[in-house]
Amino acid sequence: MREPLADIARAALRLGRPPHDRAAVRRSEPEPGAPLVADVWISGDLGFVLLLHRRDDGQLAEELYHSLRGEDGVWARPDHLGGGVVGAEIADPAVLRVVLAGAPMAVVAESESLIDTPDGDDGALAHVWEVLLGDEVDLVEVERSPPAASGTSTSSAGRLALVVLLPGERARLHALRREDGRPVRLGDPLELRHPER
Repeated sequence: MREPLADIARAALRLGRPPHDRAAVRRSEPEPGAPLVADVWISGDLGFVLLLHRRDDGQLAEELYHSLRGEDGVWARPDHLGGGVVGAEIADPAVLRVVLAGAPMAVVAESESLIDTPDGDDGALAHVWEVLLGDEVDLVEVERSPPAASGTSTSSAGRLALVVLLPGERARLHALRREDGRPVRLGDPLELRHPER
């Protein structure tokens, strides 16, 4: 790959969103040798980036990166948390229909990682979900609950949405479609909660 994945992740964190146009992110089909930023998740000074790329054997793969933003507002070089082969060709409409089974969105991957946090907690357990979105979804509304990340945010939808929660946090995701310039909710929301231990 031409540019190291950590540098691509850091650039996405600086922007606060995928640096590609929405159509490229919707296709979730990275060019050979050119990774695609699928989604960015930022909670205060804690950031995560999900990248997609094609392996040498042609399989679609993902990589998850994590970074902290310093007091100077600069993101540290991201650390690689994990990755692997994506279980389906998510750019293929037929595969998308099978995986979603009529729903506008569905959780397709879940993982946990011990991470450093801005508070100096060097063993916080971050719980990560990847949510696959249907073609009809234009936006994702995320309602986040305490302790650190309360509020609601809406972002343009790519093919995959990334959700990262720390202990005590939860989120409710609504899939939205734009109709006559206004968002309309699709299907039931997804309720995600950090499985505290």
